[in-house]
Amino acid sequence: MYKIINSIFSFLLVFIFFTTSNGQTSTSKTTNNINSTDTTEQYPKIIRTMGTKSEVVHCELIDKDGNLWFCINGEGAYRYDGKTFTNLTTKDGLNSNHVGSIIQDKSGNILFGTSNGICKYNGKAFTKYPVPDTLSITCMLEDKDGNLWFGTKKNGIYRYNGTTLDNFLNNKQFNFGNTNQLIVDILQDKNGNLWFSSWNGGGVWRFDGKDFKNFLPSEDYYKTNQDKRNFNNPQSTFENNTRTVFSPSQNHITDDMIFSMTEDNLGNIWFATRDHGICYYNGKTFTTIGRNVGFDSRGASAILQDDKNNFWITTFDSGVWYYDGKTFKNFKENNGLVNNAVMNVLKDNSGNLWFGTKFFGLSRFDGKTFKTFSQYDN
Repeated sequence: MYKIINSIFSFLLVFIFFTTSNGQTSTSKTTNNINSTDTTEQYPKIIRTMGTKSEVVHCELIDKDGNLWFCINGEGAYRYDGKTFTNLTTKDGLNSNHVGSIIQDKSGNILFGTSNGICKYNGKAFTKYPVPDTLSITCMLEDKDGNLWFGTKKNGIYRYNGTTLDNFLNNKQFNFGNTNQLIVDILQDKNGNLWFSSWNGGGVWRFDGKDFKNFLPSEDYYKTNQDKRNFNNPQSTFENNTRTVFSPSQNHITDDMIFSMTEDNLGNIWFATRDHGICYYNGKTFTTIGRNVGFDSRGASAILQDDKNNFWITTFDSGVWYYDGKTFKNFKENNGLVNNAVMNVLKDNSGNLWFGTKFFGLSRFDGKTFKTFSQYDN
């Protein structure tokens, strides 16, 4: 009997040891917090490690291996492999925890644009990229020829060809709202043209490899003070002490502050604007899409076309809008979205859509339901 009891006791000790060890292993990564309000399913969540408050989750990249990359100002970068989030910070070799952009180059390296320049990650170690660490990077793109283009907060655009560094859109020749253009997005279209959007009144530029062409709103846009620079501008026109109604022109873009751009399957370039909904350019004219067709939102932050050629539009204050080319459908917090202030969107290899919001919010939409994947600030 003593031998039997001793055997049972030994088995229990082994069982408890392995159970405890497995629990420690699954929770040792601070990024694998799977607490969820859903009692039937649990999901990994992005959590803070650096103590920031109420920052936006940026959905940046799906790499060649299918990993998703996110960044949060002050919290470094996060890689999601489908099971856990891994947080990369200055402790791991990142040059700054203030990450503004993440891309993957043709060699498979992950490039991080930060407040202190750019660094490269080969999957094992970080190395400094040969650009000044005094530049604060907002967006990056590697073009079809292998040149790295990146936008900055105060110094326009740079191009690095592996040897030399050239600066553009940072002088009075292109000045409209501010000499030092704040570039927030870069796009290369199917024809090889590069597009740069500004967030301080510079509109959009297109570069064909030789010349820059600037797209700005019509004269009426400024006469009716749609740019909000000077409401009492004597050049503004008023009727009964109110601003005249602004009617977008097919010959001009609808806003001079463009948060992001995308190209659809037909080659149209779409623009997410600050105050005037969304619009697209077919190479000849601009088409505005707003309340007249059901898009009841003042401005937009990002546009994505899915595999079925439908559009998903994120907004600063009215959640996510689905557009099939004819009608709109709106998704908000009451539909399960973590927050209505949605700043960006990313599609993974399974067709899921990821939405990054203000206040540390990250939602995944599988076509039916939204699930929260972040330690959200209520």
